[in-house]
Amino acid sequence: MRASGPAIISAIREKLPVGVGRHLYAVLGTYAQLAHFEQVHLAQARDVNGNPFPAPLNVNRRLLARIRDEELRQLVRDESRRPLTVQRRLNQELQDLLGDELRRSGFLILKQLELLFAYELDLTAFRIRASNGNHILLLLPGEQRSDHITLFHQADARFQRTLPEDLIVHNHLWELSDA
Repeated sequence: MRASGPAIISAIREKLPVGVGRHLYAVLGTYAQLAHFEQVHLAQARDVNGNPFPAPLNVNRRLLARIRDEELRQLVRDESRRPLTVQRRLNQELQDLLGDELRRSGFLILKQLELLFAYELDLTAFRIRASNGNHILLLLPGEQRSDHITLFHQADARFQRTLPEDLIVHNHLWELSDA
């Protein structure tokens, strides 16, 4: 559903007090729209209790920061020969990152998720973790195209990805209509 930044914030604010069920949300747009949404609307957003929304976490940086430099260099060297090893390691780090962050706060806003798609990580980690009081908002560069979501829609077609249909329910997904 196309919506303005303020409308999206209002919809999310209404969903945050709900404790039971799935709480995975996504906002789609161009990189410029997402940056504007983050800097203007999310920066001013408050929940129903008047608390500010958390600052978005850069997933690419957070995942790589969790791996020691020496180990990361080894993963890069082994990537072409052992891609599944790299994928498994990043999947585990994603699980651990989500668990650690959700223990600190029941509401996460995540941006810069390119590594997850480049290495075809298991996105169900978000759906599993975003339940029973834990809320996760993904800021995704993408757009709705007929019955599916195309991610990285401004990139060359070989870099575009499709968001799994069952990952995010329709009424938890918004596409930015403003700059």
